[in-house]
Amino acid sequence: MNNLQDCTYEIFENDRPKYLAYEEAIYKRLVDLKNEGATRAVLMVVGAGRGPLVDRAIKASASAKVPLKLYVIEKNPNAVVTLRAKNARCWFDQDVTLVHTDMRDWKAPEKADIIVSELLGSFGDNELSPECLDGALDHLKEECIYSGDCTAFVPDLHA
Repeated sequence: MNNLQDCTYEIFENDRPKYLAYEEAIYKRLVDLKNEGATRAVLMVVGAGRGPLVDRAIKASASAKVPLKLYVIEKNPNAVVTLRAKNARCWFDQDVTLVHTDMRDWKAPEKADIIVSELLGSFGDNELSPECLDGALDHLKEECIYSGDCTAFVPDLHA
């Protein structure tokens, strides 16, 4: 089993525009759910790493004024240590369930309104994300929108 090292997570977590885009997308979906009459949303972060998507989901929830039930799924035992610490220190007032398992093996206790993931890989390597996410789709409510498109790209680089 290959697990990312802490320094690898740190590099990816420095991508502020990416996390702002995730937060905005989650916020927009939560507003849609609220407008449809939802008073709570179920959000699953699959392949949670050290939790940056959880942080952004919580911020989006506060902005949209829609409480979340969060399921945080991660298989890397090193990342789970960090997630447990963040849960105790930062997310203690949130409805968070940490699950230490491979997302493909997990049996969710309820269906999700939103599933987010940022499976990481090098250029040309999708870290099995289509195969992993296909299994996670079983946990998504039927009325949800799913984009089956995955695109790897290299952004412009400026010095």
